[in-house]
Amino acid sequence: MSIENKSILQSVQNGLQILKLFSKENSILGITDISRELELPKSTVSRLINDLMSEGYLRKVGRKYTVGLSILGLTGVIMSQLEIHREAFDPLKCLVSKLNENAHVSTLDGTHLIYILKVESKQTIRLLSHVGQHRPPTCSAPGKLLLAFQPKEIVDQVIQAGLPKRGPNSVTDPKVLLQQLKQIRQDEYCVCIDEMHEDVIAIAAPIKDYTGKIIASVSVAAPKLRMGEDFIPQCVEEIIKTGKKISAKLGYIESLQCEGER
Repeated sequence: MSIENKSILQSVQNGLQILKLFSKENSILGITDISRELELPKSTVSRLINDLMSEGYLRKVGRKYTVGLSILGLTGVIMSQLEIHREAFDPLKCLVSKLNENAHVSTLDGTHLIYILKVESKQTIRLLSHVGQHRPPTCSAPGKLLLAFQPKEIVDQVIQAGLPKRGPNSVTDPKVLLQQLKQIRQDEYCVCIDEMHEDVIAIAAPIKDYTGKIIASVSVAAPKLRMGEDFIPQCVEEIIKTGKKISAKLGYIESLQCEGER
């Protein structure tokens, strides 16, 4: 690692240490307080505080400082994921009992798909995955589903980063991907065959928050030998139902949303 990179890393670490000093008991701190606690020069603390203030993570209160509103954005992300965990677990378990295949709840982490909840089936042969695992969104049903409802800038970023080929049917042509995303927006579900792995079928449906925004997906992936194409319509129906159950538990009311769209 270069000297410049080490310096940047040290600054990031020190900035995070400053934020961690704030608590319910110590909600307002001065430069001297922070310097003493972290054993850093006051000049360094002052520079880091200015950086954190410019990004909205700290704000000035008199001659001291407290946390800024940008912290709320991070808190909102964490709380929404905790709420999804709590509300999605039982419906996901029910889905696994009906289809006897692994099921996931996923969301986007930047331009990558990440699994945030998983319930395993009792099948002897199962597809390997784990919570926290990242996947390229363009090779998976939950990834494509979520990508279909992202702003154009995010889709452009994914395309510019390159479309990887993981399975024989992985989409590597941006024009084809954009056509597929358009169709997914119309259908509000996604089926992928041989895209992440050969001989694997994956199906995903949306999870919406109380505003109707798609914030996550529920999905099932299984080997073709167990999920034949004749079985796909039934799986799609069950997965969509599960997505709607979780959405309802998160406060989404479909009838009210439909009335608002008229």
